[in-house]
Amino acid sequence: MSRVQGHQRGFTLIELLVVIAIIAILIALLLPAVQQAREAARRTQCRNNLKQIGLALHNYLDTHRVFPPAYVDLRGNSGSLATLADNHGHWSWSVFILPFVDQTPLYTRLNPGNQTPTQAASSQLSALQTTLPAFKCPSDTGPLMHNPADSAGFCIIDQGGTERGLPVTNYVASGNTKQVRQFRATNPSDGTTGSTGMFYRDSRLSMAELTDGSSNTILVGERAHTRGGFQQKAGTLYAVRDRDLQGPEHQNHASTPRYYDQGLHTIAASCHWGINAVLTTSASNDRTPSYSSLHTGGSHFVMADGAVRFISENISNDQSNATDSTLERLVSISDGGVVGEF
Repeated sequence: MSRVQGHQRGFTLIELLVVIAIIAILIALLLPAVQQAREAARRTQCRNNLKQIGLALHNYLDTHRVFPPAYVDLRGNSGSLATLADNHGHWSWSVFILPFVDQTPLYTRLNPGNQTPTQAASSQLSALQTTLPAFKCPSDTGPLMHNPADSAGFCIIDQGGTERGLPVTNYVASGNTKQVRQFRATNPSDGTTGSTGMFYRDSRLSMAELTDGSSNTILVGERAHTRGGFQQKAGTLYAVRDRDLQGPEHQNHASTPRYYDQGLHTIAASCHWGINAVLTTSASNDRTPSYSSLHTGGSHFVMADGAVRFISENISNDQSNATDSTLERLVSISDGGVVGEF
């Protein structure tokens, strides 16, 4: 018996091209949704990071009755550390909360009560250069370590005279409404008289000193490493270089930014330029110590009550000396101004 052989028809070239086009269209439609979902996850992680930092600061407060200082001036130490050169650096607020973010072994190795950052850079370099994901915003793909070649003010000199880069953090303390300052403001409503915010040299503020209210006071906010092709540089973990710190020099060009080498701005921020300030090649541009992020529309902040808020880059902010805008009042701890919705 003979069998009838069926003819199997294959894809024509036109049909194949149509299928490929449909797949391409689907990918084009789905890719933005996938990217948005990923960014949403990164934003959630960033919020969680700041939530943990806020919790650690409160645990430090519960233990010591004060918040940690922006940095400890070792020259005020009554022991042998007081006689060391200023360029040994100084331990900053992030090192003091290590025991409260499950990093007690690292804190013990750094031993901030008995050695300077310079000594740690010589005897415990691997500890001093430990990167911590909890202090990095996952949306920021910048470096994990500051490079001594272009970030001298973001490094520590070891006892042999070698520059050692410090780990990068995207979270910086609340410093001032004007340029960051190393001492407390004599006028809490004028950032030119000193720091109106939570953190400055040897600050150690109690909750009672936040007379504007804990829900209206910023503790820590974000700073991106690079925005719009400009390296404004994120903060440093564990330590700050040098003592007399008043702010950066001008950033005079996109490819050759200049920084004030003594960098309180590497651990604290000013709100003078607002949030997500646009950097330019202007020779008078000193916006590097601002708050910023790679999130669209604003940045995350943890408040003194532990709440994490996403604050719009369009929030009211005034560059005059007086503390008279919403963002300035959120930075200042005792200006007495009324904070509305934000």
